[in-house]
Amino acid sequence: MVQVRGAAGGGSLIGSAALRASAERTADPCVPQGKRRRAILIAFARGSGWYAAVHAEHRDTNRRNWNERALIHARSRMYDLDGFVADPGKIWLHPAEPLELGSVAGKTLCHLQCHLGVETLSWLRLGARRVVGLDFAPAAVAAARELAERTGLSERASFVEADVYDALEALDGQHPFDVVYVSLGAICWLPDIRRWARLIASLLAPGSLLFVREVHPVLQTLLEQDGRLWVTYPYFERVEPLRFDDGTTYTEGRPELVNKSSYEWNHGIAEMLSALLEVGFTIELFHEHREAEFQAFPSMSQGADGYYRLPEPERERVPLVFSLRARR
Repeated sequence: MVQVRGAAGGGSLIGSAALRASAERTADPCVPQGKRRRAILIAFARGSGWYAAVHAEHRDTNRRNWNERALIHARSRMYDLDGFVADPGKIWLHPAEPLELGSVAGKTLCHLQCHLGVETLSWLRLGARRVVGLDFAPAAVAAARELAERTGLSERASFVEADVYDALEALDGQHPFDVVYVSLGAICWLPDIRRWARLIASLLAPGSLLFVREVHPVLQTLLEQDGRLWVTYPYFERVEPLRFDDGTTYTEGRPELVNKSSYEWNHGIAEMLSALLEVGFTIELFHEHREAEFQAFPSMSQGADGYYRLPEPERERVPLVFSLRARR
């Protein structure tokens, strides 16, 4: 399992009518009747109070986990917040991101699931007019606000504590934005990729951009044992999340957590792209990358450029990260 994550996000439910329509789309005549029936039952379950209660529990468990992580990360050498403050030229982004998104000069940008805000403020340093970060962990939002103050950027940066699915209400009066940005390790914490796509469409003005750099869902399915990669976890979105109780975080020394449990959902590439197309986005760019900012497996090695790669020949078999630019 990939342990490096960005900011956390929560889950909720959408209206039963919309889910019934979704179930009808899922009911492909080529799919066996039993699977069609299961899809419809899942859709009705999502529209029920039971589903809301269960996913509220998942969200709250993840919030406790990420709130504890944020306290550790803010003091870590990996994030080096003191160094970010001391060096106004420091940019906490992959070099490809500004190239793939394009200039943000004079634009407003919303960073969903922003964690400590280092990427958020990096876009401000690259010329954005105003940035807003949103995260559901109180400790992360507090650290991001403090970082904005320490860097002298607080007049053009704000950070809001809210579940990602509540962003439209939490950011009332601040949207539409010119750019919505989603950074590495975000959408695996969300149970419903279609609701995510609808939310982002609502936050953007027509003609504006979504930019995502994220862990590839193929990588999310893999587990390394004895130097070999095995497909172990689901590729497609499921109602039931994966529960992990490893109880550590990814900064130096892998500190132990008190709040050990977390819940995750994978989302296939076609599921994500289809969700965006359904709400009117045009996909302008989609790249798959062989290098990553994190060591997902022990067999990965760090290059002179600071990025991690799988050994040959697996390097040509497994994408690690993807990037996407889509226009509203």
